Amino acid sequence: MEMPRVEITTTDAKVGTSITRPPMQLRQPPADLKIEQHVMDTVEISTKAAKVNIDQSEAFKDAGLVPPLERSSEFLQKAKHTALEFAAKTMREGEQLKSIDENGGRGSAIAAIAKQNTRLISLETELGYIPESADKVKFEVDPHEISFEVERAEADIQVETNEPEINIPRWEVQHYLEQKPSISFQVVGGQVNRTL
Repeated sequence: MEMPRVEITTTDAKVGTSITRPPMQLRQPPADLKIEQHVMDTVEISTKAAKVNIDQSEAFKDAGLVPPLERSSEFLQKAKHTALEFAAKTMREGEQLKSIDENGGRGSAIAAIAKQNTRLISLETELGYIPESADKVKFEVDPHEISFEVERAEADIQVETNEPEINIPRWEVQHYLEQKPSISFQVVGGQVNRTL
């Protein structure tokens, strides 16, 4: 005898998933660069002229050209010397005249004095150079000077960076029911032998 049985049929639920992944967008704008060059470099040049000092005083002395103060000093020295010589000569002549009686009074002392005072002028000439040598002219040289001063004109550089532009869209996950669950019951072998 076949016993009735219950058959249970089930259908599983199915869940579907939808994933949306939009791409990330990244953009890097270039930096803003500004370069400004002012005028060119400035160069300043300063010069100092050379100086040459020439001392010709010794050469002028050789030519007889003497400054007035120095000439007056020379005249004073010569005048003193001439005065002393004249005094000495006058004294000598006085001593000679004082002894006029010793030589018999014939005037020989006067004749001797007259003879001494009447000398012929004798001049001697010789070849000379003015100035006598090149060493009489002296040179002093203050050298020429030149200096440079350079002022650099630096470039004015301004850099402004830009932040990157990043766009990250949201990822989305959606769940949905793809298949509903179900259950069903069925009795199989429904004949029952009651004669037992």
